[in-house]
Amino acid sequence: MSQFTFIQKINVASIRDYIITHRIDQGDTLVLNPQDFEHLFHDIKASSDEIPDIPLKLLGVLITQDSTDTVPIGKVQIVKNEKF
Repeated sequence: MSQFTFIQKINVASIRDYIITHRIDQGDTLVLNPQDFEHLFHDIKASSDEIPDIPLKLLGVLITQDSTDTVPIGKVQIVKNEKF
């Protein structure tokens, strides 16, 4: 079962804090709106000299781009223990 949750600003710090605060487990997936995913990708890229690995993982949680155009900007979809 998945749910949508609003996050004020999508960036590495807000996603990290969200994962910790809401105890998102390794094996779970956060699905982002394509625009938010691109912003997060550039945020990670700007903080390092290397290009981020795809798929993106933060604290063992997979972060992926919504391919169905259902996740609104500023929200994340939490998918519990499902394979993509």
